[in-house]
Amino acid sequence: MTDDIRKTLPPMGAIEFAIGMALRYFFFGLRLVLTWAVLFLPVLALAWFAVFGGAAPDLSGLRPLDIAVMAVFAAAALFATFSIAVNWHRRVLLDERPRGLGWVRLDRVVWRYVFGLLLMIMVMGLYAGAAYGVAALAAPALAPQLGPAAQPLAIAVAVLLGLSALFTLYRLSSWLAAIAVGDKSYTLKAAWRTTRKNRFAYLGFTFWLLFTLALAGGLGAGAFFAQQAFPEPWVKAVAFVFIGILGWLSIFLVATVPASHYRHFAFSPEEEGR
Repeated sequence: MTDDIRKTLPPMGAIEFAIGMALRYFFFGLRLVLTWAVLFLPVLALAWFAVFGGAAPDLSGLRPLDIAVMAVFAAAALFATFSIAVNWHRRVLLDERPRGLGWVRLDRVVWRYVFGLLLMIMVMGLYAGAAYGVAALAAPALAPQLGPAAQPLAIAVAVLLGLSALFTLYRLSSWLAAIAVGDKSYTLKAAWRTTRKNRFAYLGFTFWLLFTLALAGGLGAGAFFAQQAFPEPWVKAVAFVFIGILGWLSIFLVATVPASHYRHFAFSPEEEGR
């Protein structure tokens, strides 16, 4: 449920929730991906033999039909990713476990999720276009009037546009999670209203998110250098398994961000305690 009371996102609480869910449902996420992978393996093998004849890929000699086959496969893989994201959000927020074909769902919820994501991409594209226009077009045009100050001013405006894009991305992402769980009361308008005045909270959350990802990257780098220093095969095996787990958790940590924000802004205190 949403209301007109402004809520402030707790940066540490939000990142702790995302980390906790990524750890708690580690094997659930693994099963989601493996289910789609098993379905795609025969299709991938067929496409490989149809396009490359089972040999090493030669991208310079592709025919239009080959490109079409690869494009269809890429689109299918993309929709599989959307299906995984929807099931992940529903597991994290509703504790829902798919049944049967629900593991590879491509229903209306997934399509609504796709359209919501496309809207977000369009909005981010507008920000990117504006930032490019300021840096590449406005700065040279204003140089005769402003002199050396034109370029720093353009960079400052582009940075402000980037921050505004980041805040907008966070605000819209909570709506994306609402689409995934079928919450029709948390509309785009409601998300925009409920998440207002959270700029500093979003900056704090970004800091902790980047800190967490950097920590995972540092641990992964340590494991990589450790397996180089010790030639034993078991060290290499353990190191690369550890790196793989860290990468996997990092991906699902980022995937949980919309659910983490939605949970805070849309749930009532009673619902948050469940």
